[in-house]
Amino acid sequence: MLYNVREHSYVVGGLGVTGQACVRFLLQNQATVKAFDTRANFTAPDTLDSNLQAFFANKVTCNALSADYFDGVDTLVLSPGLALNIEQVALARKCGVEVIGDVELFARLNASMSGDTPAKRVVGITGSNGKTTVTLLVNHLLNACGVKSIEAGNVGRPVLEAFESNAEVVVMELSSFQLETTSSLVLEAATVLNISDDHLDRHGTLEAYIDAKHRIFVNAKCAVVWRDGEFVMPEEQRIAETDASITSKSSSQSLASQNIIEYGLGESSTGFALSSSVDDGGQCIVFNGQKLIALSDIHLAGMHNVLNVMAALGICFKLGVAPDLAVKHLHSFKAAPHRCVEIARVNNVRYIDDSKATNIGATVAALEGLAPTIEGKLILIAGGDAKGADMASLTPYLNRYVSHLFALGKDAHLFEKNFAHTTRVATMKDAVKAATRLAASGDTVLLSPACASLDMFKNYMHRGDVFKQDVYDFHNINVEAAS
Repeated sequence: MLYNVREHSYVVGGLGVTGQACVRFLLQNQATVKAFDTRANFTAPDTLDSNLQAFFANKVTCNALSADYFDGVDTLVLSPGLALNIEQVALARKCGVEVIGDVELFARLNASMSGDTPAKRVVGITGSNGKTTVTLLVNHLLNACGVKSIEAGNVGRPVLEAFESNAEVVVMELSSFQLETTSSLVLEAATVLNISDDHLDRHGTLEAYIDAKHRIFVNAKCAVVWRDGEFVMPEEQRIAETDASITSKSSSQSLASQNIIEYGLGESSTGFALSSSVDDGGQCIVFNGQKLIALSDIHLAGMHNVLNVMAALGICFKLGVAPDLAVKHLHSFKAAPHRCVEIARVNNVRYIDDSKATNIGATVAALEGLAPTIEGKLILIAGGDAKGADMASLTPYLNRYVSHLFALGKDAHLFEKNFAHTTRVATMKDAVKAATRLAASGDTVLLSPACASLDMFKNYMHRGDVFKQDVYDFHNINVEAAS
């Protein structure tokens, strides 16, 4: 059955970037819509057009909702930043209102496309870490190889805006929050890059978090899987069915083995793997035993990024782009900021910004990925809001790779408790100053917090920018000249 937004009456819950995009889209398509926001002091941005300004002035509620608010409403489009257990959602369900997210709305509309406006082909990327890098890399490689694509989702562009593009492929980064309210998204290829403790303050348990991530496989035609990863293989029993209002199709039928592409850092005759080069003895990526590219020719830092490259190549392959063609365009990819990026090298001391590492798994990936490239000691700056994660699970990696740790933020005490060589500091400036004084030639100072940033900063980008500025200030480097 074709899905027509004009036949539905909507409430949009949450008016951040995603919520605003939903309102804009629904108004443009002449749907009946109103909205609420959980912030009592919410105000509309000044940059909105006149139609949206009028909507925000007359159709937005920031107070408690009553049951009659949902009279005549059949669909609540909930922003991913709002949890499913808030009282507004409970009230909507009590009133018989279906709860979906913008990704699910996209999925239903995309399935209804035909004729002059064919459906977009969609690939989905999730995981605790690396998903933005892989999303941007897939999009870059596809476009470089002549496939019109666009990135959307958690990467920044609201998914409904993809309909405004002439791209034939949408490369979607999907968070666990987005997947919670998604049930019918058809994907040409899907991947769960990795799983580590994250967002347990929202999901409650690791199992619930895994279940949310694995919703990505429900309607996927192919899975791209890290062969050595935990909890990343599609399994029928992992599909989340804990929410009675979101019914997923059976995973059938879980994916047949021929619809799975594996990759990993070990040797393998099938899928993507590493092998020693006959020419110089160095390692190279191979696909089904055939050499693709030497690791020395990959400019993304760390072995975790080698895995990201393999995952991206696997997704491109399922969209018809041969790996040996795609690898030719790796050199022109520019990594997103705050993801293991070297921001300075002074007196042979490297400073690396990995502020995007907002959970333990991301920091572990950085430590393991960078360790083979470090000449001397590794000095770590970490801390922030641990989001309920067990910091003890990071201890073995700290003991193995880290010489000294400077901890800051709300949960700095957890690092002191779990790693003997920890010094607590009050500010990022203090951390940079202390780390620099401790560092010698050949050492690396790494900001990889293993925590969220909102206890001290606007977001992880702000945290990384402050780190860079403090490094530059300490060494009297002009930021603009160095950029």
